[in-house]
Amino acid sequence: MGSVHLGEEHIIAAVDLGTSKVAALIAVLDDQGACRVMGVGTGSHSGLRRGIIEEQASVAQAMMEAVIKAERMAMVPLPKPMVGIPGVHASSFVGKGLVTITRSNRRVQTEDIERVIEAAKTAVVPLGRRVVYYVVQGFTIDDTPVNREPVGLVARRLGADVQFMTMALPALESYRACMDRAGIEAKQVMMQGVAATRSTLSSSQLAEGVILVDIGAGLTDFALYRDSKLWHMGSLPVGTENFVQDLVVGLGMRRDEAEHLVKALGGNSAPSHIAAEPLSWDNPEVLADYDRIFEARAEEIWQLIDARVAHVSGGRSWPSGVKLVGGGALVRGFAELGTSIMGLPVEVVQPAGVDGLPEAWQNPSSAVCVGLILHQADDLAKSAGHGKRLSMMDGSWQRLRTWLGL
Repeated sequence: MGSVHLGEEHIIAAVDLGTSKVAALIAVLDDQGACRVMGVGTGSHSGLRRGIIEEQASVAQAMMEAVIKAERMAMVPLPKPMVGIPGVHASSFVGKGLVTITRSNRRVQTEDIERVIEAAKTAVVPLGRRVVYYVVQGFTIDDTPVNREPVGLVARRLGADVQFMTMALPALESYRACMDRAGIEAKQVMMQGVAATRSTLSSSQLAEGVILVDIGAGLTDFALYRDSKLWHMGSLPVGTENFVQDLVVGLGMRRDEAEHLVKALGGNSAPSHIAAEPLSWDNPEVLADYDRIFEARAEEIWQLIDARVAHVSGGRSWPSGVKLVGGGALVRGFAELGTSIMGLPVEVVQPAGVDGLPEAWQNPSSAVCVGLILHQADDLAKSAGHGKRLSMMDGSWQRLRTWLGL
């Protein structure tokens, strides 16, 4: 955020709606733009399948549990959070907008920026979809590209290339209904694969070309970046839950035992990886069967990712390789198998950019929550740089004092 000073502290929050759990994070952004974590919380659920909410009560309960834990740790109420949602119903479109500046001095004003973005939106967003996030890729003044926001410049025509990330309306409404049930009013929603980018990828990687893969319990999201722009994003209906289910069916294991086995061994059943406590699978024949089942499913997931990337890449290279986040990034052997199948280096990456993150959260599964916090920090810094007055949280200081009983 450079040298932008915000002038005061701000409390911001994130909620990550995962396939099997909800995570909540509350942070304070100081007047220099640095983020410090105040509180975190999680809640488990079984109500989301392949990006579809099947049991609202279960998901809403997990949201409330995660939020309450974060609030108690932070000792402040949750401000309106940015919410990360699965990307399975998401699409990305680039629209071109063009508007005429008719005022006498022909200087571009903020309202003209809003008009040209709306013009681009009208041109590309299909019926039945809603914009949840957008990025302006570039502006033109009288058909000439400019490398800055054009407020104050003289122009007859203002143009813009805008990338819109949209969600199918029925899916978006189901997520919002679940938030309403949990008493959460979202400031904004963002696809999880896009959110994780902010906490894990460097500007040089985004410019060179990089693939981010976020593997969760039931979904794998991926995003391709090149020339510092989102090139493509997608989602696959596979995840670590497939490993667990394969072991339950293939080896007749209890579910809790299968979950433990995937976490403990991943794709390598060498004795050094076996947990200390005795389990029924601790014999060479079962371990060999485990390796066979694990590798078959892991190969399938990477082959699906590789096929989708090849389909949209058009022969383009990805110099920065593949960066792996999400709970599945912790499965041993998964990244190494990806390297051999993709023909690209696959690296497990940790979220960065905030202070005070609890040790249990210092892993790739926190990338979305941390990314959501940093996106808000960027927005606040940008607003401060434009001279807009910002308020602490989305409520008042008196509301905070009342909640704390001061």
